[in-house]
Amino acid sequence: RRVHGDDDGFASYFLSHAAFVVRATVDGRFRAGQVLGTFYIKPNFPGRCAHICNGGFVTSPEARRLGIGSIMAREYLRISSALGYEASLFNLVFVSNTASIELWRKLGFRELAVLPRAAYLKGQSEPVDAIQMYYDLRGYDHTK
Repeated sequence: RRVHGDDDGFASYFLSHAAFVVRATVDGRFRAGQVLGTFYIKPNFPGRCAHICNGGFVTSPEARRLGIGSIMAREYLRISSALGYEASLFNLVFVSNTASIELWRKLGFRELAVLPRAAYLKGQSEPVDAIQMYYDLRGYDHTK
């Protein structure tokens, strides 16, 4: 069964908890105040497992490959830790998103599992696999 999301459903999911943006600060390549990326932090599970968070990230197309994802990833770890989360679990890191996988590996995320044929994505003729990635925040040090 294929289900295609809509913009309202995506926005209500993405904005259901804390959401953050990265903006250009001065005019230059981008105009001051322009949103370059956004991410959210929320519990991955309710109740007794709410100490494990999840995040989602969107980088504007014109800001890709400029380090915006790295800025958001580092802030995600810092803020998640500051909010008291003990771990982060990304349920679906699509194998077609190689930049994301490289970034999470570089930051120390562990790969837990591969979910075969996890999602039907635009531009793909077949469902793509997804990796579950985990980070233990208990020893996180934002100065490193």
